[in-house]
Amino acid sequence: MKAKTLLSSFILAAFLILGGGSFDGAGKVLAVAAIGFVLLVVVGVVQGNQKEKERREQSERERLQREQKLKAQAEEYDAQRRQFTDTHGQPDKSIVLRPLDFGSEIHVYEKARKLFIMGREYAFRDVISCTYSDSPRVVKGKVTAITQTKSGSMIGRSIVGNVVAGPAGAVIGGTTAKRQTEFTQGEDKTVHDYTVIINMNSIAQPVIRIHTGQDGRLTNEIVGLMNVVISRR
Repeated sequence: MKAKTLLSSFILAAFLILGGGSFDGAGKVLAVAAIGFVLLVVVGVVQGNQKEKERREQSERERLQREQKLKAQAEEYDAQRRQFTDTHGQPDKSIVLRPLDFGSEIHVYEKARKLFIMGREYAFRDVISCTYSDSPRVVKGKVTAITQTKSGSMIGRSIVGNVVAGPAGAVIGGTTAKRQTEFTQGEDKTVHDYTVIINMNSIAQPVIRIHTGQDGRLTNEIVGLMNVVISRR
């Protein structure tokens, strides 16, 4: 809207200049060009500010949407957790795989000899064994190139150039230093991808797989907990 107003003002100013008698032909053209240039700059600034304002408003709307979604997710999680504890009591041990996702947790009740894995209830005796698998990949280290100029023999080359071609030869000979590029590679990195494998005494679901990704601590915690369950079934 502001850009349209400025454009209308430019057209009006150009009309007044061209219709007035205070400038000759060349002067009028220069005046109109100057006004046009200034107007283009102003319009560009106004449009840029408007786009930046719209970008900030969009970013703020997205932030509010994320906060509302997270709040609703937290309220739903709290309700599920209260309902669960009201029914089964407080677990002796819990492992959270993903935050605010009650279906991605492990809960153990030692006295009742039962546990909940990913939202399903099992008895201690249902757990036969537990291990993990790893599908690692290697990320190559970053290669860095460093170019250096070997200047140790530049003086000698200048002297030779001076003898062969005079002063001009000295300049040419002095600028023929060799450039050498050296490549260095950083250390390779191994990225792990873990999956916990729980063997169950069940025809319908003989194996439970829990993907834990690169989290070795979480992987060890789940495997250790399942081994304790197996020892106390």
